[in-house]
Amino acid sequence: MGRIFRYMMQGMVMLLITALSCLPAGTALAQVAEMVCFLPWGDNPGEIGLLNQPEVEKCGPLAFCVDSTGIFLLDSVHQQVVGVDKGGNVKVIAQKAGGWTICGDGAGGVFVQEADRILSLNTQGKKMAYTLKNKSGKAPRLIEGYGNELIVDSKGILCVRAVTQEVYPVSDAPHIKRPAAVKSSPSLHYMVKRMLKNEVRILGLDDNDKALVSIPVQIDDGQAGAALFKGTDVAGNVYAEVECIKNGHVQLQVHRYSPKGNRITIFSLPNNYFTTVYKKTEISPDGFVYQMLTMPDGVRILRYGKE
Repeated sequence: MGRIFRYMMQGMVMLLITALSCLPAGTALAQVAEMVCFLPWGDNPGEIGLLNQPEVEKCGPLAFCVDSTGIFLLDSVHQQVVGVDKGGNVKVIAQKAGGWTICGDGAGGVFVQEADRILSLNTQGKKMAYTLKNKSGKAPRLIEGYGNELIVDSKGILCVRAVTQEVYPVSDAPHIKRPAAVKSSPSLHYMVKRMLKNEVRILGLDDNDKALVSIPVQIDDGQAGAALFKGTDVAGNVYAEVECIKNGHVQLQVHRYSPKGNRITIFSLPNNYFTTVYKKTEISPDGFVYQMLTMPDGVRILRYGKE
């Protein structure tokens, strides 16, 4: 069943996501999600592992990534990386690959991170390992969990963005060729910072950590919970993933801001996850928002941003 995990024009092709009732003028609400692919739970080829036992936290894929070659899922139960290409064909990219998060290398392979160890797995089965170090040359003390991500910055350098939003370059890893140049300043690196009175801002920092860009993350109703910087697109737009909390309910949103700091779009995403997921969304260079959503019947990859 080499095409179980496929780019779907079948079944539930379009998911309608609940619209926000009130938005400021000039902000668009992206309501429609495309079902890109679906992978059921199971232990057979084309399926994703699920640990679902009484009194134990449900465990499924912890992270995913998207690049120009396809989609990759970190199957935490089977300890393997599963890939699906643009034709919908599924295959195991690597086995014995446990970790926290994952990033594509742009050539069909992946990087997998676990603590301070970064494993490179290419399409020829070659493995390389790198050790993450901070500025003092020591391994940083990283926390496993939501918000810990492997990323590629605008210079093509592989980095780990920690739960604290601090960024650590993987200095000895090869540079990754980006599909297109980002129009925003390549000299800036970004982070989300929580200010006083629950204010959340996206900061663009230069090499001396001076903030040259400061964009307020606008919460229309409720307050911000967890907030993560999610990257930039080729137009220079900036993205943040935000948990919006109102009356005890947590809504998942992705905000798109212009390089000048104007909020352009809110993507309102379902947030009822069946298993724990560390990396829920990813932004592609062309500005699409991808989401990995775990549900009782399996894993869905959704895509937002189609006009």
